[in-house]
Amino acid sequence: MPTPFEAHLDVTKTLVALVITALIAIGGLVFAWTKKSGAENVGWSSDTLVPLGIGVVVFFVMATVSFKQYRTYDQGRSGPIVRIDESGVLDRRQGPNPIPWSAIGGAQIKDISNAHMVNRKDEDKRQNPQVMGVVLTVENAAKYLDGDGALGAAAKAVGEATGHDQFNISPEGLTTTAEDIFTAVQAYRESGTN
Repeated sequence: MPTPFEAHLDVTKTLVALVITALIAIGGLVFAWTKKSGAENVGWSSDTLVPLGIGVVVFFVMATVSFKQYRTYDQGRSGPIVRIDESGVLDRRQGPNPIPWSAIGGAQIKDISNAHMVNRKDEDKRQNPQVMGVVLTVENAAKYLDGDGALGAAAKAVGEATGHDQFNISPEGLTTTAEDIFTAVQAYRESGTN
């Protein structure tokens, strides 16, 4: 039986991300507030409502990301974020329960950034945005997602409705790499843990 694998929180990176997202959220709120004040003086029109809306959207999106970063930080203080052992694969950022080996059909390292640039022959490959992570093929993947909060519940419902079968494990903010996570997953899969 392979040795259990644990990936812990990189506290410095997580706190930096938390501060940056919180500052951007505050910036969006200040931007919206100044646009609101300007709209009251010159009248409400599409020229004043669009920037106000952008500021409000930036605030809510970045505040949500900031709260998620804080939640990850809080979870990381009490133990590992990712654990791979005989019971399965647990990523506490995504759900409270491990995915059992019997539900995992495959694993691969892929770009999980969701930001792909158009490839040109003369383009420098180092400029392509990439966040390499481990993508697990999981039967009924939405079952293992955390349904807490409005966004979590919406993601879980969409996953269940569409039959989405992929579960991404990102090494970002952790003291590990995608290769280390993949190696641990493969070691348990090859050991016949099911």
